[in-house]
Amino acid sequence: MDPEAWAQLERLLLRDPGQRGAAHLHQPGGLEAAARALLRARRTLLLTGFPVLRAGAGETDGPGATRALGDALTALGGEVLYLTDPLCAPLLRALDATPLEVLTLRPGDRAGARATLARLAPTHMVAIERPGRAADGHFRNMQGQEIDHLTAGLDELFLVGGDVVTVAIGDGGNELGLGAARDRVVAHVPHGEAIGTVVSADHTVAAGVSEWGGLVLVAALSLLAGRDLLPDASTLAGRLEALVAAGAVDGVTAAPTLTVDAQPLAETLALLQELRELLQG
Repeated sequence: MDPEAWAQLERLLLRDPGQRGAAHLHQPGGLEAAARALLRARRTLLLTGFPVLRAGAGETDGPGATRALGDALTALGGEVLYLTDPLCAPLLRALDATPLEVLTLRPGDRAGARATLARLAPTHMVAIERPGRAADGHFRNMQGQEIDHLTAGLDELFLVGGDVVTVAIGDGGNELGLGAARDRVVAHVPHGEAIGTVVSADHTVAAGVSEWGGLVLVAALSLLAGRDLLPDASTLAGRLEALVAAGAVDGVTAAPTLTVDAQPLAETLALLQELRELLQG
């Protein structure tokens, strides 16, 4: 593969308009490793949905990229199953993300998590912008506020995953799967000691915006597969509109706007265009 193409993807991955410190969480080579792990995934569980405390609703960051990744994996011949909790289920339904499993696992319910994995039989799991518990067992947002009452313990699936290959995308260090970066979260992210998750994944992709990280991962899969697996601009825009109509809010502003982490739709579409041009080049 062209080393410069991978370098360009990593630069786009670390575009950090909110200056949240994505570069501190970045694992060089992690993007390619994650893409290679997913290239021939047979059955993948896709987890997403992050609650916004001020709104009592799920945020716009995550579900759209999760659907885009699901489409890409399906196009490559794999099976996908979307997972979320009751709070965020309307958002996945608005995206027609099917089949959809709505789980209410409690933190610490290892038996329930093992039974779920035995029933669903995944070979891979991917979490995009999904809460991961901190060192004290609580789920927290970027302000350090507890969001336990809004969050099902889906991270139990990663804790008991066994031979299931796991991938995680996050942008702040409090997301499921970013546990390997906890020391850097504590050192460089505000409230890092309180919010940094302890739940790790086999492959971690840190991004300036999780939604953008998911799109970059789809572009990475496209490079490996030799075909464009990215959604088109109208599809991406329509999905964000559907999310907001279903009750999603911006994770930074808590407003029901066509933004992701306070970034306007035009910025996401510009990133998509850059990714497409990179693939064509």
